[in-house]
Amino acid sequence: MSQVLFAKNRLFLYLCASIFLLQACQSLPSKKKEESKPVVKSVQTGVKRPVEPPMSTPVRLLILNGEYTLAHDQLLTPDNDNAYNYFRAALKLDPTNQRAKGGLQGIVMRYVDLARQAAARGNYSVATSMLNNARIVDRDNLLIKEVSAAISEQIKSAPPVESYKGASNEFLLDTNLLGKNDPQILARLAEIVNKLKTTNSLALIIARTDNEGRWIYQKMREVDPEFRVRGDIKLGSPPRVVLEKIAQ
Repeated sequence: MSQVLFAKNRLFLYLCASIFLLQACQSLPSKKKEESKPVVKSVQTGVKRPVEPPMSTPVRLLILNGEYTLAHDQLLTPDNDNAYNYFRAALKLDPTNQRAKGGLQGIVMRYVDLARQAAARGNYSVATSMLNNARIVDRDNLLIKEVSAAISEQIKSAPPVESYKGASNEFLLDTNLLGKNDPQILARLAEIVNKLKTTNSLALIIARTDNEGRWIYQKMREVDPEFRVRGDIKLGSPPRVVLEKIAQ
């Protein structure tokens, strides 16, 4: 009997101890693991652009006009609105301006490209004129000399070209008389103007240079100041005036 009582007491004491330990564990403060904060690194997203040196408003406007006319192939003409004059005017105000200097080189590159294209078509007179225009901008440019030498070799090896006869609506002009107030060339241009009047046509002036084309157009206008000569000027050879019908 005493052994049974002893076993009950041991069981009671074991249960009390278990309850005490459980309560003690719950009352202890729980340690939370410290969460590691993410490391934020600053990332540079923008790319720094080179800062342009300060530029006065007049210089900036001249350069913008120069770049616009260069993009539209207004290289040396017209007289009052061409890239060459704009860039040169900018350099007079700011002699060290790199954009203006680069613009002049852009004109040279464009003329050289036009010379190469003309030479590839076998139109060597136009190619030569384009290189002469490039020399106006930069006479000592090495690229001009290189391309000029290449075109000269190309001309030597090219087969002889038959003289251009022209179509029925084309009026060929004497190259020896262009640019001169010779009665023969003036009579020829007067004949063309009268033909324009009677046929109500447009005049496409084919000339070797811009200056030559403008000279032909001016002399045609002088034939009859009251008659409006309508048409366009295109670089090419031989010099001539093509009559084109007006689209109805």
